[in-house]
Amino acid sequence: MRVRVPARPAAALALLVAIALPACDRAPTVESRTDFVMGTLAELKVVSDDPVTAREALDRAFARLREIEALTTSYSETSEPARLARANGAWVEGVSPEVDEILTLGLRIAAESDGAFDPTAGALVAAWGWPEDPALPDSATVAAAVATVGWRDVERAERAPGRIAWRLGRPGMKLDLGGVAKGWAVDRAADVLLGVSDHCIVNAGGDLVVRGHRPDGKAWLIGVQDPRDASRIFLKLRLPDGTAVATSGDYQRFFEVDGVRYHHLLDPRTGWPAREVHSATVIAPDCATADAWATAAFVLGAEAGIAALERQPDLEGLLVTYDAKGDLVSHETPGFARYRE
Repeated sequence: MRVRVPARPAAALALLVAIALPACDRAPTVESRTDFVMGTLAELKVVSDDPVTAREALDRAFARLREIEALTTSYSETSEPARLARANGAWVEGVSPEVDEILTLGLRIAAESDGAFDPTAGALVAAWGWPEDPALPDSATVAAAVATVGWRDVERAERAPGRIAWRLGRPGMKLDLGGVAKGWAVDRAADVLLGVSDHCIVNAGGDLVVRGHRPDGKAWLIGVQDPRDASRIFLKLRLPDGTAVATSGDYQRFFEVDGVRYHHLLDPRTGWPAREVHSATVIAPDCATADAWATAAFVLGAEAGIAALERQPDLEGLLVTYDAKGDLVSHETPGFARYRE
């Protein structure tokens, strides 16, 4: 399905936000907290009639996010991706259950997307200087980084029950788990909140999961913002219990050189930013899957991205491009419309 929207200057989809609830005299308390974690702003909300217990759960949920960040980040010498990279192709024993599950999922989606999503692109991301100091690399640097990327060259072994080993089998290979770990962390934070309430929402920089419903009994209402006008909602989605959504776009992290925008969503097969799609929103049963597939669909492009999403069970998506006139065009999977408000 293709939907055209009249052109507006620099219009595209932005991050996801939970739309404010209507006032209700007898609504249960909604406790919320916002903090910076995993390189983005995270907002957690839990519906509860016990504010003290809810606040304690929010503390634990943020602690869980930070724990997963410490395990999976590419920017700490003590993280597991760093330990695997330092092994120079040797087996690394005692990989944590968290990284084992995240990397297993990432490699599965790499296979399903024909490498459009690839968790072994760490050296490529570093060649572009993301996220701290992005700069345009030369072609030789990009080619050298691409040579280190290859999801097929990652191996897993179970040495004993519960004792997992991994190895990165290509010289110079480094992991970048950011495209799946943030979504996985969002899922785990929601699990923490479910310990005190059946109703909560976790949003970390456009990776979002809902459990239960709003205090008024309705499904959670999510807005996708226009990145050039944060006050404008481009799209509203009603998300039922157990639904996750993630958005990736070329407006989130980028720099410009001679009027050309270079963003952080790199095609791991070419080493350069993917160009056709400007935003990808994916709905899935869990946020880790939505997170990785939003990146994969963005990189694949409109036609191939929608086709790939349609082949996956329980996934729906919307991809945004621009036509020759500069009009915004949305490309949707057949089932996406049922989530529209």
